[in-house]
Amino acid sequence: MEGIWYAHFSSGATHGDGLAVLRNGEIYGGDPQHTYTGSYQQDGDLLYANVRVAPYEKSGIPADIGHPVSYFLQGSISGESAHVSGHPNNRPDVTLRVDLEKGA
Repeated sequence: MEGIWYAHFSSGATHGDGLAVLRNGEIYGGDPQHTYTGSYQQDGDLLYANVRVAPYEKSGIPADIGHPVSYFLQGSISGESAHVSGHPNNRPDVTLRVDLEKGA
């Protein structure tokens, strides 16, 4: 599981791409507008992650959504790819899906 992963995320009509580094149970990464930090745990083919997504200060994201959001994600790993999904804290009506492909 450790390495650099290409991440494609989608939540409703919103989607984007970024990079995530997974190492020693920790996650670090980002995309053009956000940073990702958190932790992950692998249990066989299952993957669990707690991720905090925060906008860059000057990213141009509207102030009403320009604050960090925490997600609990769960899913599975298959070879060099993984798929996880979950909800932001206190928002069960919003679903985030992340598809990961191992880069290095």
